[in-house]
Amino acid sequence: MTTAMTDERVIECWNGSRIPARRYDPRRLLAHDTAHKLVDQAHALRELVKDQKLRFYADVDAYLDLVLESYGARLGGSRGGLRIEAIDGVRKVEVSVADYQTVTAAVEAARVLVNEILDDLVGQESDDLRAIVGSAFARNSKTGKISTERVLALRQLNLSHPKWPLAKEAISDAVITAGSKRYIRFHERKTPQDPWTQVDLNFSSL
Repeated sequence: MTTAMTDERVIECWNGSRIPARRYDPRRLLAHDTAHKLVDQAHALRELVKDQKLRFYADVDAYLDLVLESYGARLGGSRGGLRIEAIDGVRKVEVSVADYQTVTAAVEAARVLVNEILDDLVGQESDDLRAIVGSAFARNSKTGKISTERVLALRQLNLSHPKWPLAKEAISDAVITAGSKRYIRFHERKTPQDPWTQVDLNFSSL
């Protein structure tokens, strides 16, 4: 390992300043180099996983095309969910498609309308109801996103107020389907009588 005294590098800091490596404690330089090395390796692994995922889906699509072709069905189009199971009954692959949703600008109109309704109906008396409404429009502290499930759940409220139909319409308009995601899962078992076990691809649990 190059010592701090002989290290000729210049370290660029977060504030843009450039400091010679020899001015740092060797342990601090070791931490610096190790952090960069491990993150670089993590990026490389991420690309490998990404490439392998694309190959998985390519193999699934090739299998589906062969099945469709064997029936004389038209190829192409959207790909839905399916299951591919081995003859011996001990391995299978499941592919599923799930829609994902996002909120629109109407979510702010829905929030204002619901709060106006609560002001008219209960004033400051119902803290529980206000907490439910507040949590529905709250943004996740990590992602900054609003929960579409909580927003849509507000439609289950039954409020006797002339603005409530308009508020429900704004709630419905506040959530739209933004697209879909494809998921692939791998399962295996020792015998056809055993329960299925999913092949764990979670990095943290390996």
